[in-house]
Amino acid sequence: MMKEYLRRLTKTLAFRILMPTFVMALLAGTGLYVFILRSVSGFADEHIKGNISDMSLDIYNICDKNLNDLLMKGLSGDEKSVRFRKGMTIGMIEDYMKQNGLKGAIIENEKEILRIANLPPEFLQMIEKDVKEHTVSLLQYAGEKYYATHSHFEPWNWHMILIKDATAYSGLIHKVNRAYASAAIIFLVVLFFSLYFLNRYIRYPVSTIIKSIKKGEMPEYRGIYEFEFLSANIAQTMESLQKETKMLNNLYYITVSKKGEDFFDEVVMAIGRMFGLNSLIARVSPDGEAAEVVSLYLKGELKKNLKISLKGTPCEGVVAKKHMCVIERDAYKQFPNADILLSIKADSYIGIAVFNRKNDVVGIVNAFGQQKEFSESDIKVLQSIGQMVAAEFERLSEEKEKEALREQIFHGQKLEAIGTLAGGIAHDFNNMLQGILGYAAYLKMKVPVEDPMYEPLTVIEHSAERAADLTKKLLGFARKGKYIPEPLNLNDVAENVIPIITRTFDRSIKIQTALKSDLWIVEGDKSQIEHVILNLCLNSRDAMPEGGILSIETFNTEITKETKPYRHMKEGKYAVIKVIDTGTGMDEETLKRIFEPFFTTKEIGKGTGMGLPMAYGVVKNHNGFIEVDSAPGKGSAFTIYLPAIEKKAEVINKVISAG
Repeated sequence: MMKEYLRRLTKTLAFRILMPTFVMALLAGTGLYVFILRSVSGFADEHIKGNISDMSLDIYNICDKNLNDLLMKGLSGDEKSVRFRKGMTIGMIEDYMKQNGLKGAIIENEKEILRIANLPPEFLQMIEKDVKEHTVSLLQYAGEKYYATHSHFEPWNWHMILIKDATAYSGLIHKVNRAYASAAIIFLVVLFFSLYFLNRYIRYPVSTIIKSIKKGEMPEYRGIYEFEFLSANIAQTMESLQKETKMLNNLYYITVSKKGEDFFDEVVMAIGRMFGLNSLIARVSPDGEAAEVVSLYLKGELKKNLKISLKGTPCEGVVAKKHMCVIERDAYKQFPNADILLSIKADSYIGIAVFNRKNDVVGIVNAFGQQKEFSESDIKVLQSIGQMVAAEFERLSEEKEKEALREQIFHGQKLEAIGTLAGGIAHDFNNMLQGILGYAAYLKMKVPVEDPMYEPLTVIEHSAERAADLTKKLLGFARKGKYIPEPLNLNDVAENVIPIITRTFDRSIKIQTALKSDLWIVEGDKSQIEHVILNLCLNSRDAMPEGGILSIETFNTEITKETKPYRHMKEGKYAVIKVIDTGTGMDEETLKRIFEPFFTTKEIGKGTGMGLPMAYGVVKNHNGFIEVDSAPGKGSAFTIYLPAIEKKAEVINKVISAG
């Protein structure tokens, strides 16, 4: 508990500000103390020693003056006069020492001739031994401190020892200490008030702001400019976050409660409410040049299913460069070709691209209208909306794929059921036809050619043969016909079919081929596959009554999990043959039924409706796939995928024209 408390304490702003300040002040004070103490102590010590040195010099000068007087009077050789002058000098020195509170002694030829105060001989000996001549030293003797110096007056051979009690300078030292103590007190007072005001003007404003934030309120601090600025910015950020949260909650509700068209309508209306602008969601065409409006909220009304060109609009840059576009004024002037912006004279515009899982642009979301400054929060919200729209696009795409897959499965199951029924009927019907053909042939043998009954028997025989051919096609659709599988090159199939259609098709139909030189080999019944390709070519001819282009292509392809064109296809390597025409094409309803037996769009008597079902059955029987791509007025393309056994074909690449 204590450890946690200390951890929290050390992380507080007061600790982080005041503690370093206090430590730095303490270190500075300590350094200052040491510096001043040394400086002051040194100053006092030098002052005291200088004073004693001056007094020592004064005594030396007394001796020197008296000696000069003797010399000037010419009495230096008069022993009596010298003795008198020495005595007078000693008296002067004694008076001087007493006046200045000095202790000491004068020694001449190792004999004391003067002693001031009761000083032990050993103390005097210590001074002579430990203190250098003409220097002042601080000595301690018998628990007391003394300043001592000694000098030598050579003319008279006097050795002078001067001693001053350290206590004589205690007043000076006390004054210095008091001044120093006063400075320390002033320093501490300044430090205290510095910490106090530092705490008041930094920690208090921050604490005030933090208290408001903890309560969930916007801080409203007033005082120091910097903290006012910080408080205002925090309040602004909190307001933006609250607004952003409210917006996102609204969008989240839309996301979980609405789907499809309702979702897009609610989103554009929500954008309109949030930004006070018009808004649009659109799907972008694969070439990135146009877009289909999914939902448009314009002047308070919803519009949809509009086609718009992106050229010359800000959306063009959004799609091409995959980045956001923000315009806060004169948008309609910058993009005069943007009809929607021009229609309402939109000043502001903001648009973002919508991406799929492959990072391809599949849509756009934008808002536009009156002049507006877009905040960072606005941009974040619009980006979130873009992600939601992308997710809905993805969901709808997946649902469409699932629906297509379900339709394919249902269609396959329906064809399987029809095939089973057709196969059963064909077998029984074929047995009946064999009897009809047999009896017709038998009767023709019994009836002469000129007999009136011979011609009707011939008609019966031909009709039965046509019915047998139809039965054969039914069995092919039901995948119950007889097959002779062998290694097969689809280029050979194309080469066998091309001469037939070249000779028989109208000259207005141009026939082209683009056959892969190293085409993989498949295993199949050559005659059955040729029959399928020929039948597809015949259908293409019938779809081009006024002429056109018929193309036959072959190529290799490998279907993987990532490159499957259709989900029902199996992964692997395939040799492909494709028949393409520029005919009338087919609508969606026709495409759904083209492989159903007896379904035909031709006039009565011009088609049995069994050509494509037979082709479907043959391809399925070869473990392949047949796919159709067609649209009204855009022709048709039938693509047959057959499993490859990876043997290469001969080099063939031709372009043949009918005629």
